[in-house]
Amino acid sequence: MDINLGREELIKLNRLLDMVVECNQALVRAKEENELIDTIQEILESEDFHFKITCETLSDLDKYKTHLVFPLRIEEEDYGYFQVYTNSQISDIEYKILKDLADDIAYGINALRSKRALEISEKRYKSLFENAPIALLEEDFSSVKEYLYRLRGLNLEANELEKYLDNHPDEVIDCLKKIKIVDVNNACLGLYRAKSKDELLGNLESIIREESIEIGKKLILSLYRGELSIEGENVNYTLDGKPLIVYTKTFIPAGYENTLKRAIVSVVDITEQRNLEVSLRNSRQEIKTALEDTIKVLSKTVEIKDPYIAGHQLRVSRLASEIARRMNMKYEDIELIEKASLLHDLGKIAIPGEVLNKPGKLTDTEFELVKLHPLTGYKILSEIKYLSKVAEIILQHHERLNGSGYPKGLKDGEISLPVRIIGVADVAEAMLSHRPYRPSYSLEDVIKELERGKGILYDTDVVNICVEILKGGFSF
Repeated sequence: MDINLGREELIKLNRLLDMVVECNQALVRAKEENELIDTIQEILESEDFHFKITCETLSDLDKYKTHLVFPLRIEEEDYGYFQVYTNSQISDIEYKILKDLADDIAYGINALRSKRALEISEKRYKSLFENAPIALLEEDFSSVKEYLYRLRGLNLEANELEKYLDNHPDEVIDCLKKIKIVDVNNACLGLYRAKSKDELLGNLESIIREESIEIGKKLILSLYRGELSIEGENVNYTLDGKPLIVYTKTFIPAGYENTLKRAIVSVVDITEQRNLEVSLRNSRQEIKTALEDTIKVLSKTVEIKDPYIAGHQLRVSRLASEIARRMNMKYEDIELIEKASLLHDLGKIAIPGEVLNKPGKLTDTEFELVKLHPLTGYKILSEIKYLSKVAEIILQHHERLNGSGYPKGLKDGEISLPVRIIGVADVAEAMLSHRPYRPSYSLEDVIKELERGKGILYDTDVVNICVEILKGGFSF
């Protein structure tokens, strides 16, 4: 490096250093990228030097002999060039000063760009936050962080921590009260019917009451486990006292995982939705009750005409339902079997009373008339959409595996499981009950009949379970 400087070189170097000092001051003061570049180009003008910062193609100035170019690198990419023009030779010291200045300029531009990007980002965030269509709150969870630190000192397991929080609700409430709400948006003001942020922030205890402790415990437990996104339902209140069922989702933005100084909470009013669900459940239950009452009325209609089978359908229903439960059938299938059993003899309403109540043996013609009752019951119920599946079961309840049943003579694979269950329960109950034309059979005789027809007339698995139930002392 050249260190033997003459008077003129020293003056020139000092003038260059003075200009560099002014440039560094400009780097500190500048607020925008273009302002910085313009200021530096004004400073770096002298008799000896002419400087230019450009993003365009390099160009020479004819009146200068020497032309140095320093790339301005910003985040590993070329921003442009710091160009130096002079009539005299550039010394090593001058070269190094100018090279360092180029690096400083690149750094300054990058800093302004980052600052500008941050300002733009903050403005966009603020605008989105303020005008978002759902209620948003920005909160400071530092108090929760402090409480978590104390809880970790107790060395509790996750399940133990939940019990601890249940046993110390005052601690949870105290922790939640210390949470700071930094900001709220316009939708949040509208949701809680507040005129201003000050009004809302000044009345938080009216909005979030102590009954919110459950969601508070969930928040503490989730943060204890390191989860950064928590959601759930809660009850809040408007400033005029109206209860709100709200769905809240809380998340910790990147960079705040350790301090918890920033959390964004979104709040959606789902009161109408939940009320509608309750209303639908109530309506569904009312419809179900009405249909069950209708089934009971229809079931008793035939019993009025034939007093000897009073309660028969109900008893068949109880036995068939128990068989289905023992076979681990789905709830809706058990319910279907119960309904179909209660109505399986509905078609007997079309049979003359003297035939139904005849004490002696039926003639072939009379028996053929009786055999029509599954089809009659089917015709009555098939027009009711809700009972269409019930109607199908009623149509088949006298079918047998070997095809000897009626009215269609269906065989094994054509007969559904609900029909097989009701068929066995119907036979068992009928044999155990008194009839005008015969006394009731003993339990032993009923079991013998079921065992005799097992795999031929009746489903083997159904018979086995029915026998097990009857031997177990089942009561109708």
